[in-house]
Amino acid sequence: MESSAPSYCYDDIWNTAYGDMQEVGPVHRHMRRLLAELLDGIDYDSVLDVGCGAGHNLPLLCARREPSRVCGVDISTEALGRARERSSADFVQLDIEQDALDDRWDLVFSSLVLEHLPDDERALRNMRAMSDKHLLITTIAGDFERYRAWDEQMGHVRNYRPGELEEKVARAGFHVEKAIYWGFPFYSPMARLLQNRMTSEPSYGTATRALAALMYGLYFLNSRRRGDLLILLART
Repeated sequence: MESSAPSYCYDDIWNTAYGDMQEVGPVHRHMRRLLAELLDGIDYDSVLDVGCGAGHNLPLLCARREPSRVCGVDISTEALGRARERSSADFVQLDIEQDALDDRWDLVFSSLVLEHLPDDERALRNMRAMSDKHLLITTIAGDFERYRAWDEQMGHVRNYRPGELEEKVARAGFHVEKAIYWGFPFYSPMARLLQNRMTSEPSYGTATRALAALMYGLYFLNSRRRGDLLILLART
């Protein structure tokens, strides 16, 4: 289901909500663990991170393959400024719904971006135009109405129904190889329902960091066949 929420200012959200969640949040840590398994099974010498944010995922993308070309694109000036402080990769400001760069990469990666984009299919077509081999995506599945309070705070406009993203990726010209739905029961629905009562903050205090570490351990019990974190691997 999709929302008609107004366009979001991502420079603002990087100052009011994003930050430690991307670094030490339990869902993000497990997401990177699952991504590492998939990255071990593919070959690539160049990588483009679409919606790179502050560059939290670039070390993961570069750890195993040491690609010769690494580029990150994002719509947010604030996010790109932070990314440049963390990494020596190339960074370009780009609205993936509107345009594509005039180049191709072996791996096009996009994490927790599509759920923000009203025109996700145009974004996928732009990713296809820049992809030579692989597409690797993470996003949010589930019942948008159930989790609307948190999702809209984060600037989300949709949660994907089972099979919906797979169909859109195929229409964009990719062949889907694997889709993981992770998170049941401790992330989804339990933690997601609790998030509806919370407001995200960019910096975690000691108590929040301790809780995040505890939840990270608990989340090892989550299913990787059912849940609201969706990880999809496709080929051109």
